[in-house]
Amino acid sequence: MRRTSVIVLLLACVSGCSTIGYYHQSISGHFKLISKRERIDDIVNDPARDEKLINQLHLVEELRTFASKQLKLPENDSYRSYVQLDKPYVTWNVFAAPEFSIELQQWCFLVIGCVPYRGYFDEEEANNYAQQLSNQGLDVFVAGVPAYSTLGWFDDPLLSSMLDRGEIVMASYIFHELAHQQFYLKGDGAFNEAFATAVEEIGVFDWLHQQNRSQDAQRYDDWLLQKSIFSEFVKNSRNEFETLYQQEYDLDKMQVEKEIKIAEMRRKFENLSSENKNIVRYSKWMSGPLNNAQLGAISLYRELVPAFRRIFGICENDFIKFYNYVETIGKLPKELRETTLQTTKVCQ
Repeated sequence: MRRTSVIVLLLACVSGCSTIGYYHQSISGHFKLISKRERIDDIVNDPARDEKLINQLHLVEELRTFASKQLKLPENDSYRSYVQLDKPYVTWNVFAAPEFSIELQQWCFLVIGCVPYRGYFDEEEANNYAQQLSNQGLDVFVAGVPAYSTLGWFDDPLLSSMLDRGEIVMASYIFHELAHQQFYLKGDGAFNEAFATAVEEIGVFDWLHQQNRSQDAQRYDDWLLQKSIFSEFVKNSRNEFETLYQQEYDLDKMQVEKEIKIAEMRRKFENLSSENKNIVRYSKWMSGPLNNAQLGAISLYRELVPAFRRIFGICENDFIKFYNYVETIGKLPKELRETTLQTTKVCQ
């Protein structure tokens, strides 16, 4: 294995800065993780292992085959091994943004460019770093991460954190992370995450239909609709904050106006959830700080998803054509990329 290159990439994938301590936790955290890998084949063929786990891993094998054959995602040894974690998440990502800006802070690397978060294998370390950023006057948000990708440089193991949330979510994680291996654009986190999320959503829907689970597919489609409604709500709220930050207020007035906007956002969510009961599932998220970092984190994964799904339709629902065209779009300058995603009518 290309060990030196792998280490450099790993540092970038997990995101970070140039401190030796951060490098150490990134490298040691990953290698500690993969040292615990067990082959899924060995587990499912061992009658002494937990029956529930064996059944889950059988499903993983089916999903892995479906991903390669039907979704045309990479065929390799990723998700052919398993790691039992002793924690609910594998990493915790720290997002940060200036107090009066909706733009997420970036951390940059030579290998993959800039990424809009910094990840830690230890929750306490993530919270400590978030506190440091908060002390500098930045808005911060810490989110637990059930899965992450090394972009094909390692054979990524299946993690227990990917199994604990049900079959559909399990499928989502596998398809999403393999999509990162299929295509990754250096330095554009929003493009990468929206692409992987679009593949994930299309893939789960196709898998459910292949299994003749039409009722589950309908429930999943309803769930995606609720996600879309909430995403649009967050997008509109971010636009309102952006408009506010463009005003030439002094510091004290800007802080007051920001708090007013946060209170307005909470009230609007209450109205939205009273009209649509399914939106209530986002109440816990809405009880968070509602700062620029938190709003930016959810927008990172969602705002370009409709555009990618539109491109998939233009490409005749053909994954190979879709991937090829996404790669073509990825070669364009950033502003032209987003315009092309939103307006193109031909899969070239």
